[in-house]
Amino acid sequence: MAHFVRPLALAEALDTAAYEIFFYAPERFSGYLQNKPFLTGDLASMPGEQFVANIDHGKPPFPADVIRGYVHRDRELIRTIHPDLVIGDMRLSLPISARLEGALYAVMINAYWSPYARHRSLMPALPISRIIPPWLLGPIYRRVEPLVYAIHVGVMNRVRKEFGVPALPPDLRTMYTEGNHVLYPDVPEFIPTSNLPENHHYVGICEWTPPTAKPPWWDDMLADPKPKVFVSLGSSGPLRALPALLKGLSTLPVSVVVATSGRHSEESMPAAPGSTSGMYVANLLPFTATAAVASVVVSHGGSGGLYPAMAAGTPVLGIPSNADQQLSTAFLEDSGAGIGVRVEEASETRLLGALKRLLFEPQYRLAAQEWASVYRRYDSGVLFRRFLGRALEERPM
Repeated sequence: MAHFVRPLALAEALDTAAYEIFFYAPERFSGYLQNKPFLTGDLASMPGEQFVANIDHGKPPFPADVIRGYVHRDRELIRTIHPDLVIGDMRLSLPISARLEGALYAVMINAYWSPYARHRSLMPALPISRIIPPWLLGPIYRRVEPLVYAIHVGVMNRVRKEFGVPALPPDLRTMYTEGNHVLYPDVPEFIPTSNLPENHHYVGICEWTPPTAKPPWWDDMLADPKPKVFVSLGSSGPLRALPALLKGLSTLPVSVVVATSGRHSEESMPAAPGSTSGMYVANLLPFTATAAVASVVVSHGGSGGLYPAMAAGTPVLGIPSNADQQLSTAFLEDSGAGIGVRVEEASETRLLGALKRLLFEPQYRLAAQEWASVYRRYDSGVLFRRFLGRALEERPM
């Protein structure tokens, strides 16, 4: 979802009288693109479930045949539109496609993947880490990480060779940041970099809230006097941690607000308001508004759930699984505005301990509120328009 939301937030910040915008996204997001003032279209893509399954098993997120197919589709679109600038978020084929078509390309990626950010070797959750504790595997993973990176980049280099494009060095960070420009949907205080080239740009956290109706129980939830814990594991969070999380929450004097994101049915959750559970459940909820009335947000720890919560001044419990979420959660812990519990270690006891600290130790909320004020200093629309002015003015004719 984050890879769809961030480009959309930037597209909506533009004046369509000044820019002709073409926005292509997977069909599953088409409901969010109704009545936009710019041209939209479906972008053929691998099912999101397959993407999540690949990274959960430590595989490259996109097989070679998928990247190859993406390149052909990208090139067709570029030839049809003749864009002055192409922007992609986790569309790993675009560095190949844009190069072959002579198009200016900007890639969106979080700054913790930048070669200019502090490198953190964090083992993602893998099948083996469910058996052997991650703290034991960590030193081994740090030794083999260059090989892991080489395997992932090797899939991309195989396709690049087929299209006559030079190979990339075996570094995942280089692959993720390949483009004429790099846009970081972050702020430099939260994810600092050093010696950043002029073609790398921070554009703020790219806040965007989908038009989501408030459920019938919304006013009852607001009137509920108990502190609220908002649980939203999103489209890629670890559902296997949910039973232990809910069991731990049931022992606390809180009300629980859950957004299922369509990954588990509302009927499968404990009873909704009016019962002793104090549980409020909906498929989708207005994230920013819900986070603003919560005392704690529980998410997968990735930037898509982390940034909106902190922008609302609410501390976060991150339960990360994949590498991206692990990196984001590490910076969350550095910030003082939250706590991370790896999914393999997400027992009821650990989760309950983290929740109690976030609920009852005030330094976490104070830190989140301070970060909210930092985020407000970076207007993504202003930063993006400033970037476009420079990039399009300097593009080769």
